[in-house]
Amino acid sequence: CERFQHALDVACGTGQSTRALAEVAEAVEAVDTSAAMLALAPALPKVTYREGAAEALPFPSETFDLVTVGKAFHWFEQERFMREAQRVLRPGGWLFVFNNVFLGGMKENADFKRWVLEVYLAKYATPPRARKKITAAFAEEFGFELAGRENFFNDVVMTPEQLTGYFLSQSNVIAAVEEGREKLEEVAVWLEQGVRPFFARDKATMQFGSDVWYLRRQG
Repeated sequence: CERFQHALDVACGTGQSTRALAEVAEAVEAVDTSAAMLALAPALPKVTYREGAAEALPFPSETFDLVTVGKAFHWFEQERFMREAQRVLRPGGWLFVFNNVFLGGMKENADFKRWVLEVYLAKYATPPRARKKITAAFAEEFGFELAGRENFFNDVVMTPEQLTGYFLSQSNVIAAVEEGREKLEEVAVWLEQGVRPFFARDKATMQFGSDVWYLRRQG
């Protein structure tokens, strides 16, 4: 596995993606606009968290050799973010953009998907989002080469607590908290009480679909 000297996790949320990034990088910066999300992120030896926007990254130019964005690119002002990513990356550095979308299913309990659709998403509706696709022409416009793309399905085994943490990292929940409609602690209690009855054992298998784009900074 390739290792990186200095990596940046943009829109890190509660730090789930940051934890994985710390396994392949010597030092990691992680930024998010939500102080409430950052407060839930795990303290890790090589990681520094700070508040910051994807469109105005609080770092000097050519600082990183890897920038990652997980499950958040569609919420950004994408052109502004691409310029910022190009600015903070060193020449030849990598930008990884990935979505790992929960498909709503639990392998062990088919009724769970109905709860997701009829209860969870009814209470926390998905906000409008940008849907610009990353193409070779789009990447080149901002000084990147689109080096590759992958898509696949994957299962993730979770406890009720881990599934609650995942839902807390979703943008529809974040929007409710940031708009003052909900308190994060109250949402966490509601979510755990909602998901726990679907677990016959201490863990269950959640179904996800993923897309990954690999872009390399030119110059």
